[in-house]
Amino acid sequence: MFSFFVPLLGVLAIILNAIGMAIKDVIKTKVLLGTSVAFIIPDLYLSNGIHGVYQSIIVAIMYYIGALEYKRVEKVILYSIPFFSIFLLLGLKEYEGLFLVLASITTPLATISKDSFKMKLLLLISTFSWGTYAFLMEAWFAFAFDLLGAFALIYFFGQYRREKKARELLDKAYDEFEKVKEEILP
Repeated sequence: MFSFFVPLLGVLAIILNAIGMAIKDVIKTKVLLGTSVAFIIPDLYLSNGIHGVYQSIIVAIMYYIGALEYKRVEKVILYSIPFFSIFLLLGLKEYEGLFLVLASITTPLATISKDSFKMKLLLLISTFSWGTYAFLMEAWFAFAFDLLGAFALIYFFGQYRREKKARELLDKAYDEFEKVKEEILP
């Protein structure tokens, strides 16, 4: 019965993850990513990625805390990163979990980030680490989750670059307008 819901939750997780990675709004991103991480946990569990299950539960909670922007709890998350990473390293159940140790640094930082661009850079590293872990553990929904998330991040960075160029062009046009205005109106 449980294995029947894994594909459904996996597909939902993949879709929510891609949407969350592609949008600019930080709060919506955190809520979508927290939900998508919670939905991918059964796939990791069925693939015997126990290390990933434990970390995913914590990551989903951290995304929700980050979305609520509780300053004190965010500081606790920030200061707990070294301990969390050491705990994961010492409690390794499989060698593939080494990729999650890297993710244990970047993912919590992304959950408390307030800047969309910095958050997405951290998520790029995290997504690569999680994707490699999912591939090695043969957790295919989790792998598709991270693969599509990486494509969504590429889309986000492309949009960000286009918006930045558009802003620069508008700023130049405004500066030219100001110069013309000063020349015409003494």
